[in-house]
Amino acid sequence: MTEKNKELREETEEAAEESESTAEQPEYTGEQQAAEQAEAPAAEEEPKEAEMEQEMEQQQDYLAQLEQLEEEKARLVQQLLRLKADFENYRRRMNQQLESIRLEANEQLIKDLLPVLDNFERAMQAKDEDQVDDPFFQGMEMIHRGLHEVLASHGLKPIEAVGQPFDPNLHEAVAMQGEGGAKLSVLAQVQTGYLLHDKVLRHTKVLVGQSEEEEQACQK
Repeated sequence: MTEKNKELREETEEAAEESESTAEQPEYTGEQQAAEQAEAPAAEEEPKEAEMEQEMEQQQDYLAQLEQLEEEKARLVQQLLRLKADFENYRRRMNQQLESIRLEANEQLIKDLLPVLDNFERAMQAKDEDQVDDPFFQGMEMIHRGLHEVLASHGLKPIEAVGQPFDPNLHEAVAMQGEGGAKLSVLAQVQTGYLLHDKVLRHTKVLVGQSEEEEQACQK
């Protein structure tokens, strides 16, 4: 065989093989193509539905976490309010205790100074009329007045007694003049009493009896 015949034969065989392979491939009908085209969008929708379900689950998880955080916030707010109230009560109680300690300390100090005031009063009562202009007594009176003003700024106030009805809450009777009676008045003051912040620090020692009007009424 010549070379041209061989080439011709090989080309014939290759053409026959191509035709056979083309014959073996199944031919697609119009229905099969429509079915494949319908299945393609369905296959695309399945991942989208899965993604939407996953997003919904994540949203539900976020909502659950948010609810837990809101509950924790409410609990912490209540706890903070209780702590604040406890601290306010503690601070008020401590201020009251400190104020009580301060008042007790002042009370004891002022009580210790009362004998000094008594000595000043006795010295002033002992001076004669011709000693009114004496510089010594004038200086003593200035010191006595200054001491009274300082103690008054801390709540000390003398108890007025002479001419007042006898009050056992304020007065201490050391003597009685006359026969006495149901209504007694303070006739004289023996020792000055004092109030400290409206609390009796020392009762005023007094001489009590019936006033002249009451005696005259009893005699009638």
